[in-house]
Amino acid sequence: TGAAAMASAAEAAKSAAASQVAYGGTLDGSVIFGNLCTGCHTSGAAGAPKLEKAAWAARLPEGVPPLISHAINGYQGPDGNMMPAKGGNPALSDAQVEATVKWMVGNLK
Repeated sequence: TGAAAMASAAEAAKSAAASQVAYGGTLDGSVIFGNLCTGCHTSGAAGAPKLEKAAWAARLPEGVPPLISHAINGYQGPDGNMMPAKGGNPALSDAQVEATVKWMVGNLK
């Protein structure tokens, strides 16, 4: 029937929209870090700071908002190291990036 077809189309549209959001739209920073950020931020690739307080010592005094802005918009540091916008995954929402940055800062060793 028309109602069943409309309901089916609405469900298909909802599923398609959800697939466009990274990691199901989770705001769990540990999940996003584990799936995307860990490659650079555990190895230090391309100069990415590892999850060690010493590596973030120069960044933390600026506060968390600039870190979030750099992660969302991308950033090239004075030493030439680069943080790609949204870690290179444009499907991440700004809220997901913010949650991940806050998770990272909260988990520095």
